[in-house]
Amino acid sequence: MKPKTSRHRIYVRAAQVAVFVIFFGVWEVLARTNILNPEFTSEPSAIFPALWNGMFFGNLFELLGATLYETFVGFIIAALSGLIIGYLMAEFPTFNEISRPFMDAMNSVPRIALAPLFVLWFGLGPLSRIVLVITLSFFIVAFNTYAGLQSVSRDHLLLARVLNANRWVRFKVFVFPSAVPTIFAGLELALTYAFLGAVVGEMLAGNTGLGGYLSLTIGTFDTANFFAGLVLLIIAALIVYGAVHRLRRHLLRWKEIELHGTR
Repeated sequence: MKPKTSRHRIYVRAAQVAVFVIFFGVWEVLARTNILNPEFTSEPSAIFPALWNGMFFGNLFELLGATLYETFVGFIIAALSGLIIGYLMAEFPTFNEISRPFMDAMNSVPRIALAPLFVLWFGLGPLSRIVLVITLSFFIVAFNTYAGLQSVSRDHLLLARVLNANRWVRFKVFVFPSAVPTIFAGLELALTYAFLGAVVGEMLAGNTGLGGYLSLTIGTFDTANFFAGLVLLIIAALIVYGAVHRLRRHLLRWKEIELHGTR
């Protein structure tokens, strides 16, 4: 893998900015010429002032905080429990044989459809959305952890046996480093579903959070404020994904070094 030069990074950023400007420019033109109905699609010249007013003169930040709280609490619980269950499934075949049919059965249930049931069980507060986030994210983390721990090289396992490594050393030195890419892929996907669960739960059952705000504004055909809330949610999600991506790159620097010069 060739190291990225400053010129390459500038080129990439310029291309991204160009795509951004072209997309919103075309949207603005189509809305102003009524090719797109601005009552239904709004227009960027109305969305960004609405976003500014909502953030600094409204309660968009407060609503975003409620959504992020539900997302992170549910995601952390799902990630920790998924990592533990995935590890137990990978390290203890008997546990895997017993639990796998139940895990597959529960994973096949459409959890979004259960959101009204969670409201009935846990009320209209954040707990129902947190439970929805957990159910959406847990299985992704658990199955990716299991797959990652099972994908370790057979040669590495044989080397661990030759060195008489105990279970902990074998896991720490040989198994876990090989599983990290797959585990992080699962965590990143689970985080996406965590945002989805929090917002959908708010739209279906709550009057708080950005999901409730989106439901209210679209119900009154206030598309400018609807897209303003949506843009803020996207920005927050991108910041979180960027932080997770940087953590992943930091933990996998050894893999980039290993692949250096192969592509």
